[in-house]
Amino acid sequence: MAQFLQLSDLHVVEEGALASSVLDTRRTLTAVIDRLLEMKAALDPLDALLVSGDISDDGSADSYAFARAELERLDMPIYVVPGNHDAREPFRAAFANLDATPPSGLIDWATTIGDTLVVGLDTLVEGQGGGRLREDSLDLLRNALDTAGQGPVVIMLHHPPIKTGIRFMDAIGLENAEALEAELADTRCDITLIAGHVHGIHHGRLGHHRVATAPSVCSGFALDLRASATVGFLTGPTGCAFIDTAPGGIWSAVPLDPSDGPFPF
Repeated sequence: MAQFLQLSDLHVVEEGALASSVLDTRRTLTAVIDRLLEMKAALDPLDALLVSGDISDDGSADSYAFARAELERLDMPIYVVPGNHDAREPFRAAFANLDATPPSGLIDWATTIGDTLVVGLDTLVEGQGGGRLREDSLDLLRNALDTAGQGPVVIMLHHPPIKTGIRFMDAIGLENAEALEAELADTRCDITLIAGHVHGIHHGRLGHHRVATAPSVCSGFALDLRASATVGFLTGPTGCAFIDTAPGGIWSAVPLDPSDGPFPF
């Protein structure tokens, strides 16, 4: 088994800037890390931190340096994939000394943590909001699964391979989810796919495999299925996720919005 903390969609900007002219994501990330440090004893043992993209909002070196410094405060191994707001080479430079970050090309990787195979897939298409899996990424996944054995598998990517019903986000989703589904169709591994991008908690299936999307640490999107739904974000709810890959393990949302308690019943 292994236990992970998943953070997603930090959207950090350069010092003095606001994401989307509204969100002070640097201040928010510092507060989130402070809170997680307070909560860490309740979640330990944690084996690694998985960050599912949009670490930066503007692709700046300053935003990545700040994010990396804050994430390091959690004092656990860090594994990252880029999202559509990221810029691949500044992203790579900021996380170059991590074991799983490749020195060139797509930021795809596979590693074993405990008895769990964790695969990170790069869906970034620079210059557009939607994502795509390239053949190189699918090849890496195929080769990793060939050696996975009977242990659990976690596949992390930014763009979820499911639809949420939030039309403006589904329009910039993973454009070739069917290729990933075909790749996984014949495997009997116990696979959980985790993603970000949609700033909310959504559960679904890709074929017979579980898919879960994590909330953002800085903003949310309303679940509004109407064609007339407003295109935009909310300042909450925010959160992250806890993943336990033991038999009968769980994927749990961890709220990060302010609250009082606990109070006795």
